[in-house]
Amino acid sequence: MFSSRFAKLAAQNKSAWKAGLAIVVAGGAFKVVYFNFSRSVLVDHMDRRHIQATEHLHSARQFGSAAAVEREERVPQLSPEQKEQLQEYLKLLADNNPEVYPKQKR
Repeated sequence: MFSSRFAKLAAQNKSAWKAGLAIVVAGGAFKVVYFNFSRSVLVDHMDRRHIQATEHLHSARQFGSAAAVEREERVPQLSPEQKEQLQEYLKLLADNNPEVYPKQKR
């Protein structure tokens, strides 16, 4: 009883069903096209940002290396007595701050 009534309604509203189906298909197609477009925009943007970040990292590493060499050239060399004092000081720091300077296992 229900199926025959539904079949009559479906047959009477063929144009409405066709319009509804066309809307669903067009909506699905639009989603696919929009997804692919937005994905390509995002991927291109991320590629550009990655290239810029890689270049920036490379220049920062070069600057860091140059600065380290320059610092080494400006700093006077320690005498053996100063080196010994520095090692004693570092050992004292490590003994007094074990959470900051964990002991090395030997």
